[in-house]
Amino acid sequence: MENEKIILFADPEGAASGDLRSFLRDRGCRLVVTKTLKETLLVLQHQRVEALVLDSSLLEEECEFISVIKGIEKDLPIIICAESNTPELESKIRKQKIFYYHIKSFGIEDLEMALSSALKGQSQ
Repeated sequence: MENEKIILFADPEGAASGDLRSFLRDRGCRLVVTKTLKETLLVLQHQRVEALVLDSSLLEEECEFISVIKGIEKDLPIIICAESNTPELESKIRKQKIFYYHIKSFGIEDLEMALSSALKGQSQ
């Protein structure tokens, strides 16, 4: 599909990506899953990506990888998914000016809402 939008899902487990496939397909999107930061960077360098869903388990202590991504794709909506929330982690991540901070226990609907908002912002 030529107008297909790519959503990059970087997660070492890839668990939630299966739940998102039909949601994204209904919106004309294709899900690309990576399991490492290196794979994520390679996709960003070679493909046009509409949004990045990044599992916080891939991030280093200071979350500098987000800055690297912003250097490649300044306006890319980045949604960070965290298993649990700590004020310290959330503060470090939000300082990187991400699009949305998703706590997995909030459920897949919360992530779908964030992706819908990210896609609407990209189409304007």
